[in-house]
Amino acid sequence: MAKSDPTRKKPTENMGLVLFDEVGGICPKCTKPLMRKSKSKMTKLFEIAHIYPNSPRTHEVELLKSEERLSENVDDESNLIALCRDCHKIFDNPRTIDGYREMVSLKKELQRLSGLKKGWFDNSIDYEINKVIASLASFTGEALEELSLEAITVDSKSDETLNGLVKLKIKSNVRYFYSDIKSKFAELDKAEPYTSDTIYSQIKTYYLKLKKKNLDQTQIFSALTDWIKNSTDCENTEVSEILVSFFIQNCEVYS
Repeated sequence: MAKSDPTRKKPTENMGLVLFDEVGGICPKCTKPLMRKSKSKMTKLFEIAHIYPNSPRTHEVELLKSEERLSENVDDESNLIALCRDCHKIFDNPRTIDGYREMVSLKKELQRLSGLKKGWFDNSIDYEINKVIASLASFTGEALEELSLEAITVDSKSDETLNGLVKLKIKSNVRYFYSDIKSKFAELDKAEPYTSDTIYSQIKTYYLKLKKKNLDQTQIFSALTDWIKNSTDCENTEVSEILVSFFIQNCEVYS
């Protein structure tokens, strides 16, 4: 049974900041902003909710007795979530199985995304990839050498967890940009041998770490896109997606 303190402990200011950051400043339930700026003053619009109740009433203990607990300590960060005041009130009164399960699911997804962000700084990419990114970012829509549809490998490497629209995006990116990106990496290797091999290895290593976390192929595509965008000079999500598509075709990802 989870440890409960009959005297509710108010989360520290630092804990509140951590939980506010975890949800990106919006209520994870209804997406309302959790802070409001009026002139030069910021007003807090959120509360910290206990997912498993701090001091469960008898009927709540019975209701949740078979449910998953995110922490045995009800005041642990894993059992806390930032919600707008309205959603907090609805969640607590009355407490329901469906509401509890939804909040557990929301928190687990927030923890997963937070873990991925923390991993960005532990996994670097050779700075030379920025030359390829700059080339893609400056693309003006001029005709490119197309890769034949028969040569695109995503169909043979994908499984049922890859969203159909994401697969279509990957195939389109590969068809129009693969050959050009491949030639850019070849240019890097002429200037400094093994540059492409180094970058491919870094991509493969991070991909395997994501796979080890049991992410599905759609989640991996999204995670790799975010990683490249936040670990390089890339300022464009579409450019990052094109690069991830290239690495899928190039057998570094989904292999």
